Amino acid sequence: EGLPALTRATKLTARAARVGFDWPDAAAVLDKLEEETRELRDELPAADPARLADEFGDLLFVMANLGRKLGLDPEAALAG
Repeated sequence: EGLPALTRATKLTARAARVGFDWPDAAAVLDKLEEETRELRDELPAADPARLADEFGDLLFVMANLGRKLGLDPEAALAG
């Protein structure tokens, strides 16, 4: 739990993949990313901070998963 959030998210997605919860490829993760982007966009008019934070977190989690699928370290990519 002391890991940076993106690193922890990447490790969680890897664990989920080991038990069968995974997208088949990066393209499928990009589809999920589009879905999560739409959900965040839908929350913008109300601007409820809790809902925005929730949807933004979902978006970041999917991005961490995409990084794993692409063989990239999200922390290193962000730092770069």
